[in-house]
Amino acid sequence: MNSVTGSDAGNNSTSSNPPRNPFTLPSDEEVFRLRDEEKKRRAEARDKNMKLKIWQKGGGNGGRSLRMKEIGNKNAKSSAAATGVTNERRQEKEIMTEFIAKKREMFLVQMSLDTKREEIRKLEEKAQMKEEALQKSETMLEEDAIRFDTFLKENDKKAHEAIKKAEKETKLKTDKVQEIKKLNQQIQMVQSDMSKHKEALEDCLKYKDFLDKLTPGEWFEQQKARKKERKEKRRQERIAVKKEKFEERKKQIYQEAVIRHEAEMKAKDGKEKGKRKTRRRNNDREGGGPVIEVKYPAAPDFEAEPYTSSGEEMPMYFTHPQQLLDVFIALEEQNLFLIQNSQETEQALEDLKTSYRETRKRMDQKTTSLEENIVDLKSQISGEESKKAQLARRIAKSAGHTQEKQEALLQSLGDKVKEVYQRCGFDSSSNPSTLFMLSDLEAQLEDLLSALELMPEDYVKKVEKEKEKKRRELKRIEQQAAQEAKQAEKNKLAVARAMQPPPKRVGRQVMYRSQPVRRKVKQEAKTETQEELDELKFFT
Repeated sequence: MNSVTGSDAGNNSTSSNPPRNPFTLPSDEEVFRLRDEEKKRRAEARDKNMKLKIWQKGGGNGGRSLRMKEIGNKNAKSSAAATGVTNERRQEKEIMTEFIAKKREMFLVQMSLDTKREEIRKLEEKAQMKEEALQKSETMLEEDAIRFDTFLKENDKKAHEAIKKAEKETKLKTDKVQEIKKLNQQIQMVQSDMSKHKEALEDCLKYKDFLDKLTPGEWFEQQKARKKERKEKRRQERIAVKKEKFEERKKQIYQEAVIRHEAEMKAKDGKEKGKRKTRRRNNDREGGGPVIEVKYPAAPDFEAEPYTSSGEEMPMYFTHPQQLLDVFIALEEQNLFLIQNSQETEQALEDLKTSYRETRKRMDQKTTSLEENIVDLKSQISGEESKKAQLARRIAKSAGHTQEKQEALLQSLGDKVKEVYQRCGFDSSSNPSTLFMLSDLEAQLEDLLSALELMPEDYVKKVEKEKEKKRRELKRIEQQAAQEAKQAEKNKLAVARAMQPPPKRVGRQVMYRSQPVRRKVKQEAKTETQEELDELKFFT
């Protein structure tokens, strides 16, 4: 490169200096001059590039390709200058080895030039490809920018339309809300009116029920009979209409059959038609006509016609206020009659109560006497039971057989039956048998049960309650006496224990372990001053 550059510099100065050997190195002044020229040329290219537009500059590889072209041109010039120098140099005698060395150097220089040209060509192709790619990228960027601008415009348009639509929907929503409020107010007004009318309807229905109760039953029967007659009349009218339609349908079918028959007759030949006309005339003279077979539909079932109601309500019996006043007067007279009957019934009830009190008094006296007899019988029973116990002890002492035990059991049962027999007021002085006493007791029980059935139920329940109350009272007294006896026994034992001398302790006294000393930590209460309280209040 340096040699080529030197040869180029030497070629440029051929006008002033004689030609020199191209294979000698340039001097230092030439090297500095060439470097200054290169700097100047680069500065001019840079200034020129700065004055160009952005699309004229190209990519970063444009300057590089330009420099490579300049280098190629420069090398071409240098090679041309070298060849020119070699052609124009003086013919001097050279040594063969020097000539071969120079030829070899020339070959190497030529080979390096070819290699550089090939590299420059490749670099130019790459630069061209880069420039095309850059131009394509710039085109794509411009298209993207256009599309982006279009998208922004469309987006702004859509946003504006959406805002308008939202404002419209908001307005519609407010209108609908106002309309809903108005409708709700109307619904509330209608509901209030409905509630008022419902209350009025309920009152009217109550009055209607009251008037229906006052209405005589004959009037309802008359209205039902009239309604039934109206239903029957409407039913007969519907049946008559259906019958009329059925008759019209039959006539229509007959007329269609006649027309069909005449059409068939016309379709026959003229000759046969003439013969039939003569026959028809003869038949007409004899009083007969053409026989036509007609199939009529089945008659409908008129009896299955249902009864229908007109939906009208039954008229009221009361049409004038005087009718209601007359009914009230009649009811008042009837109530007066009922009041008299109730008074008479109350008088009879009072008489019955008086007789009931007298009967109860007699029954109480009888009950008192029976209770006294029961007490006597209980005392007798206790005596008999003591005798029985003595006999049982005697029987136990004597080694009796099983037969004797059964006889003793029968005897005890007989004694119990006799005791019940005497309590019920029968006389047992004649020593009746056990079966006789049981039969008398059964008859007495049946008489008492029949008498209870004849008595008033309230009275029976009341007496049962009184008897049950007395029984509970006696049981309570007995339990209280038993508790008092038990308590007296406990008191007696307690007094006996208290009167006994205290027991003497023998041996050493039992000593328990002493508890460890417990230390209590006393916390002093911190008293806060008024100043600290003010700080807590105002600064926290």
